[in-house]
Amino acid sequence: MEARPAYEFDARQNELVGELAKRMLWVAYFLLLAGALVGVVGMGTLTERGIFSLIQAGFMIIIGVWTKRAAAAFDGIVQTEGSDIANLMVALGELRKLYTLQFWVIALAIGMLVILLMFIFGAVLGNVGP
Repeated sequence: MEARPAYEFDARQNELVGELAKRMLWVAYFLLLAGALVGVVGMGTLTERGIFSLIQAGFMIIIGVWTKRAAAAFDGIVQTEGSDIANLMVALGELRKLYTLQFWVIALAIGMLVILLMFIFGAVLGNVGP
């Protein structure tokens, strides 16, 4: 089998990817810190609201970790030679995890909203009549 030559991004492309990595890393650290703070608040009040805070903190921390991993892979594109495509694929894999989680959370929220609306309209329509 013939070996394929490694693709290298040029200086302008590396600058773009590097800026993306820096901003993603900032967002990741913010999410990790915010998730930790929300988690501490949630542990302080183990009520229904506290449990919701712990769940929210968990999502924030997971998203922060995956964002940090993607940022590191994007930074690897800039910092290394000969592995730009491999680093890009790792970064895209981490982003896929992030957006898959967000997709399912949104789908679940929409499903719950539909059920709630059906319940509300069913109750309203059930009370209207002869």
